Amino acid sequence: MYSDDSAAPGEASVPMVVRRYPFDLEAALATDWYGGDRYRTIIANALSIPLPSGERMFIRALRHYLDSIDSPVLREEVKIFFKQESTHTQEHVKYNRWICQHRGYDLAPIEAPYKDHNEHLCEYGEPRLLLATTVCMEHLTAIVSHLLISDPRWLAEADPRVRDFWLWHSVEEVEHKAVAFDVYLQVCGDKEFLDQVMRRTVLQLAQNLQFTACQMYMMEGGRPRDIRQWLQETPFLHGEHGLLAEIVRHVEDFYRPDFHPWDHDNRTLIDQVSAHLQHAFA
Repeated sequence: MYSDDSAAPGEASVPMVVRRYPFDLEAALATDWYGGDRYRTIIANALSIPLPSGERMFIRALRHYLDSIDSPVLREEVKIFFKQESTHTQEHVKYNRWICQHRGYDLAPIEAPYKDHNEHLCEYGEPRLLLATTVCMEHLTAIVSHLLISDPRWLAEADPRVRDFWLWHSVEEVEHKAVAFDVYLQVCGDKEFLDQVMRRTVLQLAQNLQFTACQMYMMEGGRPRDIRQWLQETPFLHGEHGLLAEIVRHVEDFYRPDFHPWDHDNRTLIDQVSAHLQHAFA
């Protein structure tokens, strides 16, 4: 779908833009929009469930440190980050409401593990842990976003309306992938602690995603053992180039002492996806 030209490591981030498009998703989300495949549609929809509460947590984590940021450029990036994430929250609230209405889900128990965890962390967690968790979740989100916009396998069979929605979300996640990381470096700087949080976060992400997919499938009337078997065996997740395998492969670089998110340059991808979206919504 899109090519990815790497540039020299450590180059500066790109200008950030708040994009708003008139997404018309409700009819598509009532279907198995992922190439008619029920299981893959459920997995893709499950990725949306934690985003509203997660994005609110990310904003809160960075807002705590806003006045401690010395760089005017970084402070401005944080403010644009707030606007991008607020827009993502609004759109994913609608997305989650529609899949619940049309696929028979009860949102409260599906969302509860994420919402309860995030709210507890915001209320009782130390600010450093909240920020480190945000850095790790933002990096994992950026990895998934990079996969979606760089590898045609992931969205080629998707309904175009839903495909463009995920491309929109992904391009902004790639665009602001270093903001929380740069704030953490300036106000905390403890890479060893950050690596510890990342290791826990990776495991939690994989477990939560599969648990949420099981909940959703059961609410559609499916038998638990059917989707559990699929989740355990499908190359879509666990194959050599499956989603979870690709995430693990990409995250390994994070543990380098000198790692920075812009060591992997996505600017060409951002330009290509932005042009595609401008054309699609012209």
